[in-house]
Amino acid sequence: MSAPRRASAPSVGIVGGGVGGLALACLLAHDGHDVVVYDAGPLGGKLGEIELHVHDATRRVSTGPSLFTFPEVWRRLLRHLGEADPLQLDRLPELGVHVVRGERLPIPVPEGHPLFEAWRRLEREVLPLAPHVETLLTTPPRFTNAAFLQASAALGRVVGSHFTAERWLRARRVPPLLHDALALHALNAGVGPRRGSALYALLPVLIARDVFRPRNGMYALVRALQQFARARGVRLRPFTPVRSLNLDGEVRLDGERVRHDRIVSALDPARLAELRGSRPRSGVLTVSGVAVYASSSVPTTLPTTTIVAPSNARAFEDAVSARAFPRDTMSLVHDHGDHLAVLLTVPPNGRLLDIEHPWVRGQLARLRDVIGLPHLTGAVLSPAHFASLGPLGGAIYGHAHAAWRSGPFHPEPYRIGERLWQVGTGVHPGGGLPAVLGGAMIVHEQMRGSLASPH
Repeated sequence: MSAPRRASAPSVGIVGGGVGGLALACLLAHDGHDVVVYDAGPLGGKLGEIELHVHDATRRVSTGPSLFTFPEVWRRLLRHLGEADPLQLDRLPELGVHVVRGERLPIPVPEGHPLFEAWRRLEREVLPLAPHVETLLTTPPRFTNAAFLQASAALGRVVGSHFTAERWLRARRVPPLLHDALALHALNAGVGPRRGSALYALLPVLIARDVFRPRNGMYALVRALQQFARARGVRLRPFTPVRSLNLDGEVRLDGERVRHDRIVSALDPARLAELRGSRPRSGVLTVSGVAVYASSSVPTTLPTTTIVAPSNARAFEDAVSARAFPRDTMSLVHDHGDHLAVLLTVPPNGRLLDIEHPWVRGQLARLRDVIGLPHLTGAVLSPAHFASLGPLGGAIYGHAHAAWRSGPFHPEPYRIGERLWQVGTGVHPGGGLPAVLGGAMIVHEQMRGSLASPH
């Protein structure tokens, strides 16, 4: 049961109604605080919905993240709120089929496959970390915290001194096909394996047998959080752009100024800098994407998830770093049964691209040749779309960070000033939904000490 709100309850304004902002709003309102969520567009942030014509009918399909991992983090949030799980998570048969070097490699690697023993060696090394993942995702990174220390030590034993994905895989002499498949996952941090954290090379081993999707689409998570928020008195203000904010707790809207006891930014740090009137920091940006959501005129026999590697990983990584279109790119194809979602990795150029753009057409043609992707017509989200959500150039994870500052060693501070905090993917780049949900719980715990109790 939520705590009753008093007239003197501290006011919190959350700028950004993505998953992190909504989750934190639920937690703070559950404590009895007066919470308002502002967003310039619809609620959900990078996790959205669009209308798509599917089999002679129009339906809404989810955009953004397509896989739900580490569900215990979500269940921990539900326990805190005293809510039942409304998502109906369905376990997927595998993390995905990786198409590398002209061969197809399912992960987890099945028994009987020539690489099964190499996969089992990785499992024996990495899976002892599994009991500590929830702690790493939901506990403030403080070396005075015994639980965090224990979990960090477990992580250190697995990673060792090899901080990048490439070095970690090479140190283990992983066979080339499996090496290249695992190296692809460094792009979950928005950079290639030479720069990306070792965490993303070992992550597939941790999640391979525990990958889920909500039965009613990923956007069901946003709908659930909105329901929890409204039930606790949160005022949700979509399509209400914040024009500026300051360290004194004031946000300026169109024709309105509102003062809060605390402000939380759930925005990309570059967008937050603009709202504060300061210059965004410079540096290397992570990748962007072209996302194609389409129905197919013919039944497909694709795996639930297919990951197609570029033909030349080094040339791909160099091209994206130079913000140039690679000759061919890493592609993700998710088969949802009634529709397909195709994500093409592109440099963060902020450009508006459609399905008729020559480069996009070329990549879709390559997927037809490599995996039998059917001809597609549908909706396209391009770097211009992701840039409209805040990140420079549409860089999905904002600026890149040093490999050792990934995972639990968050690169952005939770607290910027006396009244200003941060939450969301800007604080946990590349961590996916579990890190965003866990980050909301971390910020909530830390804010409780800074907010006067309303009861």
